[in-house]
Amino acid sequence: MSTGALVLRYAGSLILGMVVLNVVFLLLETYFKLSPGNMAAMGIFLIWGAASWVGQLWFLRELARPESGRAWTVAALCALVTYLVQAAFVLLAAAAALSEFGNLGLSRGSDRMIILGVFVAVAVLEFLVIRLAIGVGAKGAERRAQRQAAKAGA
Repeated sequence: MSTGALVLRYAGSLILGMVVLNVVFLLLETYFKLSPGNMAAMGIFLIWGAASWVGQLWFLRELARPESGRAWTVAALCALVTYLVQAAFVLLAAAAALSEFGNLGLSRGSDRMIILGVFVAVAVLEFLVIRLAIGVGAKGAERRAQRQAAKAGA
């Protein structure tokens, strides 16, 4: 399976997961008056789910675990897609805040540096999570295939 196809499947899974999650939370808030609270960890879970699915798909299509170099390349491209999707959401939120409040409250340079540092740390964490999830997903698919082969041979 080509690298582009893997990245497109990751992007589709990630975006679909984000849309479904936001619709579910909107319905919970609207009809049941339940607030999901802080959803910071949900992004990592969505990233993990999309990347592990890509790892499983990768193994099932090629019947081999991904080569390390190619897996890092796919992880880097998937991370880039993740950053672009997140940037779109941040820009939408910033536009809403600007229209409502007039500014974002980031007047000092030190605030910007702290926020930049946090963004870089989160970006590195997400990249490593994607790479790990691809490997874990492929390994899980390999184990399932081995169990099925053992059952068929027994």
